[in-house]
Amino acid sequence: MTWGAAALAVVVVAAGGWFGVQAVRASGADSCDSLDTVSLAVDASIAEPVQQIVSRAGEFDRGCVNFDVRSERPTDTATEIAGTENRPDLWIPDSTLWLLKTLRSTGALPELAKTSVANTVPVLVSKSDAVPVTDTWLSVLQLPGQRIGDPLTSSASNAAILGALAESEVAISDAKAVSAALVPMAQDFGRIADAPHDTPDLVAQVAAEGGTSVATEQALLAYEADNPGAALTESVPPTGSYFLNYPLAVTTPAGPDYDRVKEAGAALASVLATQSATDTLVAAGFRTASGTPLPDGKGVGSVASLEIKNPLSIETTLRDWAVLALPLRTLVVEDVSGSMAAKSGDSTRIALTVDASVGANDLFSDQTQMGLWAFSIGLGGGKQDYRELVPLGPVSNTFGGKPQRQAILDAIRGLPALVGGGTGLYDTTLAAFRRVKEGYDPNYVNSVIILTDGANEDDGSITLDQLLAALQKEQDPVRPIVIVTVGVTSDADPVALQQISAVTGGTSYIAEDPRDIPDVFVKALNSRTERLAGE
Repeated sequence: MTWGAAALAVVVVAAGGWFGVQAVRASGADSCDSLDTVSLAVDASIAEPVQQIVSRAGEFDRGCVNFDVRSERPTDTATEIAGTENRPDLWIPDSTLWLLKTLRSTGALPELAKTSVANTVPVLVSKSDAVPVTDTWLSVLQLPGQRIGDPLTSSASNAAILGALAESEVAISDAKAVSAALVPMAQDFGRIADAPHDTPDLVAQVAAEGGTSVATEQALLAYEADNPGAALTESVPPTGSYFLNYPLAVTTPAGPDYDRVKEAGAALASVLATQSATDTLVAAGFRTASGTPLPDGKGVGSVASLEIKNPLSIETTLRDWAVLALPLRTLVVEDVSGSMAAKSGDSTRIALTVDASVGANDLFSDQTQMGLWAFSIGLGGGKQDYRELVPLGPVSNTFGGKPQRQAILDAIRGLPALVGGGTGLYDTTLAAFRRVKEGYDPNYVNSVIILTDGANEDDGSITLDQLLAALQKEQDPVRPIVIVTVGVTSDADPVALQQISAVTGGTSYIAEDPRDIPDVFVKALNSRTERLAGE
């Protein structure tokens, strides 16, 4: 059974209580003796047509119930369900995925009165004269400048990622490539997090500025209805799409009101299944519960439905996104000991490291806080093995009359002039850890990235055991500092580097060739999720 099928195997509310209402109707009564009130939270995208359907339905058809329809963001409804205030009796989110989130917060999966009220298809939106060629959802995620909302709050944005994961499950794409594609996207999202980024906002941005975004078939149709002549086009990779299915769930807690609400949910499900209701939903740009393409050539036509077989991949990916979207506060510490002058192909280790480091700088968003140190024995004067080249700070700051990012790039290019001496790794590592800890910022992932091609050669420094003990003692689990180590070529000390990273919850990599450093930096960014994964 696929994960999607398993999720929909939730018990559908029995309509037995609804028969009582039908019996009253058959008795010849022309009105309900009284009308109950049941609260109904509805995703904002479908709230208006649902309100129209409910308001047109007769009292008996509604089960002698007045439905208090309130348009809400699913994040707000999920918060209400997890708490005690303003909790709705019934809920129509835009995806079954939201019901699984309530399982984590309440320990119970809501019953379904209807598995699907309607459907819509996540699509790629672009200007009509600039439609990109995309053969998979992975290629959609990899589009330069791709606009995406927050997958933690937007089902459409989440569906783009789920589509790529579904493709990886059947070997159409690579799961590691999906993970790598999320790194720059999550970092870029940090830049726009405070700007409007709901699905309708993203469609409007594409219309105004060009580029591409993931939206839904219904959202684009709604935009075009309000903006006749909008030159926008929607497309779906030939692999298909992960449909949003708008279930109707009973969210009132177990207790004396549960059966009453359950009966109301069954009555509402019947109302939403009528031909009149279907016509209203289709007119609003939604597909039927079966996913039938929209009439009159609207939308993207027939689309295969992608399914996720492994629910853990959803949890892991969203958890990783939550960490990756946090901006990075990091001190980059680069080895300039004499061995970095060693030949590597037709170049040197330090020259290749400089080229790779300059290229990798593009991976860090404008929200990043970054500093740069170089180290070799005595480089800082006396017994200090490190020299601060650019202090840790926002890359948008100014240092030495230059933007911080440019100052870091210039300092990286100047590293070859500093090469000489032995590798003063251990003292430098502890000093870097303490420097990052001094200005710890809870709104960032605080880290140290160390690049070195050798083992510690400073006989006057602390030992490895002393370093590990100090890191372990000084690490604050509430204010963690993660150390990521990158060994440049196999001459590095992989055992020591791995131990240094592991004691802080970080990860260690060996770049056999300095030209692999950009790829290692991607992994280093991804490694921020390792601490969270272990909790």
